Amino acid sequence: MKTYILAIIGVVLLSAVVTIIAPGGKMGRFLKGATKLAILFVMLLPLRAVLSGDAISVSGGNMALDESYLEHCAKELSAEDAASIVLHLEEQYGVTAAVKVERNADATFSYEKIVVHISDFGISDADEHIYMIEKIEAALETYFGCDAEVS
Repeated sequence: MKTYILAIIGVVLLSAVVTIIAPGGKMGRFLKGATKLAILFVMLLPLRAVLSGDAISVSGGNMALDESYLEHCAKELSAEDAASIVLHLEEQYGVTAAVKVERNADATFSYEKIVVHISDFGISDADEHIYMIEKIEAALETYFGCDAEVS
């Protein structure tokens, strides 16, 4: 396919040069006509392969994933998720926490693990913080579909 495209480009450039250089009169018209026929011939070359039963193949190279970009995106998404979880925990449960979100650095960016370290439980009863840890852990595991560790 690459050679076919290069052949078309070459014939078109040659035709442009001949059109510029060609003298006026019968000789100029003959040269311009010949270059137009050459362009037509090159453009119809794939039809010969189709009519003879050969398949036209387009070879594409193997595309590799950009691992560093995927890791960067996973880190950015993890940071955004951590910030939104911190805000949600403050609003919903009245706790202050540090959150770390781990995502896979692949095409899905799925969640691996969420780690929450609560530094202040706010105002709660004596043993209320124990149940709050379980509630937060269950809510995170249900919502994000991954392991959550709350301490």
